[in-house]
Amino acid sequence: MYKPSFMFERTPEEKQDIFKAWDRDDRAFFAAGACHILANLFVQLHREEGYRMIYIKPANGFSGKHVYASNGTWAFDYNGWTKADELFKLIERAYKEKYAGWTCQKIPIEDSMTSLEDFCKANLHRLPWQFAQLPWERAYNYIKQFPETPPVE
Repeated sequence: MYKPSFMFERTPEEKQDIFKAWDRDDRAFFAAGACHILANLFVQLHREEGYRMIYIKPANGFSGKHVYASNGTWAFDYNGWTKADELFKLIERAYKEKYAGWTCQKIPIEDSMTSLEDFCKANLHRLPWQFAQLPWERAYNYIKQFPETPPVE
């Protein structure tokens, strides 16, 4: 069952202390604070399959930023594989129930290979070297816990 990222939000202490943020379990780490790292590495690993990063950007004043990988049919994030349309609907419904008036934009990030740094700077996401440790190996190991391809329907 898909769990929205607000279920894994960092505490104020974790937001201020990169070591406390790093010490959370993998699912929480990639749900709230490093989703962009997970999505970026997934896109790199599945480059030939048409995946790209998708950014859910809430309206000003709302929380709920999220980045995931999608090929338009399937999506991959901290929950593993989810149908792309379903993932967006689940996120949208969960945040609208939690925050009255919540709206967002769904923004495709066209070139995940060269724009991670620009994306992070423009959207206030941590750059890879701003974590307690470089997150690439952790992201790789997390991705490898899931099947290589989406489920067959």
